[in-house]
Amino acid sequence: MKRKTVWLLAYVMLVVLLPAHTYGDSSGGNEIEVDDLADWQQAYAHSSTLALRTIAGDDRDPTRVASGGPSVEELVYRAEGNLKSFAVHTYGKADGTAGRLKFLISPDGKTYRGVVPDVHEEPGDPPAVSYESRGFPSGTKYLKIVFEGGGAEASPEIGQVVLNGPSVALASKPSGPVLYGSMILLNPKQDGDIVYYTTDGSDPRTSQTRKPYNSPIPIEGETLLKTTEASATGESPSSAGVSTYAYTPYLLAAPPPGIADPLNDFGLTEVRANVYVAHDNPDYFGNDGSRAVRATLSPGVLVYRADYEMTSFSVRSFYFAGQPLEKLKFYVSPDGKQYGEIAAESYPSGFPVSNWQPYAYENMSLPAGTRYLKIEMLGQAKAWTPQVSEVAINLNTASVMLATSKTANGMQATLSTETSGARIYYRLNKGANYLPYSGPIPLEGYVQLEAYAVNNSLKPSPIRSYTVNAGKDVLLDRFGQMEDASFAGKVTSESQLDDDAEADAAYYGGLKAPAGRDAYGGLAGSKIKYGLQATGFFAIQQMNGRPVMTTPTGNLYFSLAVNGVTAHETYTLVKGRETKFEAVPPYAGEYKPAYLGTDNFSFFVANKYRKTGVFPTEHAIYMEAIERLQKWGFNGIGGYSPEKYGEEGLFPYTRMLPLEGMSWAKIDGLSIFDIYAPGAEAKLDEAFAQSVAPYKDDPMLIGYFIGNEYDFHRFYAEVPKLKASKAAIKGKLVERLKAKYVTIEAFNTAWKTSFASFDELKEAALPLNSSPAWRDMDELYTDYLDRFFGTVSRLYRKYDPNHLLLGDRWIVTTFHNEKVRDMLAAAEGKYVDVISLNYYAYKIETDQLADLYAKSGKPILMSEFGYGTSEQGLAPLMKNSATNQFQRGMRYRNYVEGVATLPYVVGANVFNYVDQAGLGRYWQGEWGEHYNSGLVNVADRPYKDYLTGAKATNDDIYKVILGERPKFYYDFSQK
Repeated sequence: MKRKTVWLLAYVMLVVLLPAHTYGDSSGGNEIEVDDLADWQQAYAHSSTLALRTIAGDDRDPTRVASGGPSVEELVYRAEGNLKSFAVHTYGKADGTAGRLKFLISPDGKTYRGVVPDVHEEPGDPPAVSYESRGFPSGTKYLKIVFEGGGAEASPEIGQVVLNGPSVALASKPSGPVLYGSMILLNPKQDGDIVYYTTDGSDPRTSQTRKPYNSPIPIEGETLLKTTEASATGESPSSAGVSTYAYTPYLLAAPPPGIADPLNDFGLTEVRANVYVAHDNPDYFGNDGSRAVRATLSPGVLVYRADYEMTSFSVRSFYFAGQPLEKLKFYVSPDGKQYGEIAAESYPSGFPVSNWQPYAYENMSLPAGTRYLKIEMLGQAKAWTPQVSEVAINLNTASVMLATSKTANGMQATLSTETSGARIYYRLNKGANYLPYSGPIPLEGYVQLEAYAVNNSLKPSPIRSYTVNAGKDVLLDRFGQMEDASFAGKVTSESQLDDDAEADAAYYGGLKAPAGRDAYGGLAGSKIKYGLQATGFFAIQQMNGRPVMTTPTGNLYFSLAVNGVTAHETYTLVKGRETKFEAVPPYAGEYKPAYLGTDNFSFFVANKYRKTGVFPTEHAIYMEAIERLQKWGFNGIGGYSPEKYGEEGLFPYTRMLPLEGMSWAKIDGLSIFDIYAPGAEAKLDEAFAQSVAPYKDDPMLIGYFIGNEYDFHRFYAEVPKLKASKAAIKGKLVERLKAKYVTIEAFNTAWKTSFASFDELKEAALPLNSSPAWRDMDELYTDYLDRFFGTVSRLYRKYDPNHLLLGDRWIVTTFHNEKVRDMLAAAEGKYVDVISLNYYAYKIETDQLADLYAKSGKPILMSEFGYGTSEQGLAPLMKNSATNQFQRGMRYRNYVEGVATLPYVVGANVFNYVDQAGLGRYWQGEWGEHYNSGLVNVADRPYKDYLTGAKATNDDIYKVILGERPKFYYDFSQK
């Protein structure tokens, strides 16, 4: 639909609803006035030579005003209230910016000043041209339209005049004088449409120089901006119109000596190396058709020299978000010989296009005497990222900094820039225009704030974007701590994290690992003293009538491992629940290494970076943890830790057999391994050949866990309900029932059912309503357990005869189910070396543990346990188990020394190294686990009271086992 028709329809609707002459209120509170020029009643004055015409058969606008002669003619309107805007719809080709029409405004009808209108031209015969302007000073009342003469044929005809109506302009500012450095935003009328523009006077529908709009357009000189809209496919229809905006910047000042290099070539560089100018895909790079790019993966270098002192610089660049961000490096020199590296503020500056993220750097205080600036481009992934777009030396306005403070209703934002005399502009939530900053901005809700600064003699600063959560549903602060929790040691500023470096060095430097340990954390000298054997690998042996674990050198080893030595559980889902976080650094920025994917963020990793200036790798976290764990008296790495670093031979560790990743053996809604799946044994054999055999000679490897917390306690309730089409184990059950009962009638009698055939059983939920049904399930369960553990054990030992098979980390629910416990213990005990139990308990249940040992015949490893508090707003691992970290330490001591004195327990592995994310582990979404489970918290601050207790037990663990001192017990009932 053509624009003119849209205007007519809109105003027809208003005429129906409102009296003649005035047609409602504009957005500014001034009445909208529409003159269709059927007569002269709404005109304030007009030249007598102007003529009203009726155009028969033209549905665009049948009544118009036409020039009547060669002399100057005028048409004047007086607004009922203030005149804030006008739109004059004409017919006839535009000539220049306003054809042969001029437009003037006045407060009193006597003193007029001219305005430069926006021009919107639609195709047609003749073309429809609308002239529009807006934003007039308060008190403006009159509009004068001047026909400059030239005769009726040369002048356009006016079909409609609208005062104070809504704007149809795409541009955020009207044509005319604008402050130097103003940003023009182009806002498409339809979401998804593309706006093309030119600044060289050419037609944006067809020009080879047209650009797709993707970032604000700065006005730094006379600018003739032409725009058109296209569909999301990028095609401009033949009916597309063209809008023209003319801008003249004012308040310009002479710039200081400096360099502004758009990198069209290398004419302004003193030296360059391994770089060339790229011209491809300018629309990916803010429509910049020339950027410096490396030719190879080696560093690229640009050197600038000045005969005057360099005081500041800014560099605009782009990096590809699909590759790691390696920042530019900067060096300065007084003579071009001796260079020193300098820091630069860096930040995303705009929104990515096709994964190319604008990124800016600046330094506003270069060392005195600087005459040379060297820019070094780095990146090991691809030579074509990063790309440098523009360099400004001494000519850059400093970017805008944000400071926030809380208020009763939200937050207050204060903006500032280092550049004296610079104006600041901002917009909120991608608003249609940038607003001048005059003082603190009240914020409510979840806000995206963009801002830039400009000094009249300098180039505008890059745009900086900030996300501020001024809402009332914030749950996590910017350091990843629970917002409402108040506790000693809560981080409230970045400077506190800076101070941690010194505090950490003093704390960890004052710790000493327990004495008398061998290279594996075992009791040195115990091999000879107790007649144990060195097998070259961790083993289970008998010592003084009890099973014990031994190190490869034959010494007594009680496993005091820590589970989850990784930052993996510190990542939390951000996408879709941004309002719950006080602030999360953007993915497209320096904190990208703290993201997992684009949606999940680790405040722990971010805080480590804030402390040290370096993002820790997974390997660095693991290695740092080993040093700490040894000093706290731990002697191994437990489950769910990165296994690949255990191969480095620094600390005992465990592995997990690859069953969890075998989707072909998974059952929806039931965590057991379907050993009856077709080809299960062959597939396991192939997997073990790849994942087990390579590590069979590793002396630091304690052994393998089969799995984790299988739903064996749900076997009877869930397996009969399964569908054989989705779970092979259900098919096996039906196969066994058919073989046993032969006829469906016999089965129905035994199971008290009424099925028509055995085939019907495969997809049906089978009720357990009779004793024979329960006995049949007992038989299936026995067969399943024997086949599962037997197959896994046989294939495992085929590829690794050296290491321990550590069981499947029972869940406590399974352990407490006496029937399941008995059957599982008997079956698993035939095939594994150790029964592993994730045993969370307030009290050690010695009778049940002794029963498990007796029926399995195998020693027990407490493969997971732990306690926590709610002090820091996290969930405690076990409710009401401890009120503070001291009591948490006492729980640890009671538990570990309690199980260590049982003559069949070979270790207790605590969960885990770092607290879980405050709003839950990322893969569990909204309801993810968020326990106070760590030895350190989200700020990497150790729980010293807890660890003091743990270390006291860890250091003395072998004395406790050997009866050289009584076990510790803290009586919680007396506290």
